[in-house]
Amino acid sequence: MSTYTLHITGMTCDHCARTAEDALNALPGVTAQVSYEEGIAQVMSPKDVAIERLIERVEAKGFKARLSE
Repeated sequence: MSTYTLHITGMTCDHCARTAEDALNALPGVTAQVSYEEGIAQVMSPKDVAIERLIERVEAKGFKARLSE
């Protein structure tokens, strides 16, 4: 398993955070918790799930995401 922190912008409420979280959690083996207040997602994913795929899932919902440095 790999652990990532994603910075997510464009969320305006808790519903947005749930939308992003659901998008990430829909990927097989991925577990994510998204915080609207902090603007981040804590993600655990199998090593075969590329970080780009995680970012694409969030961005497909209308938000911007990037890997935390």
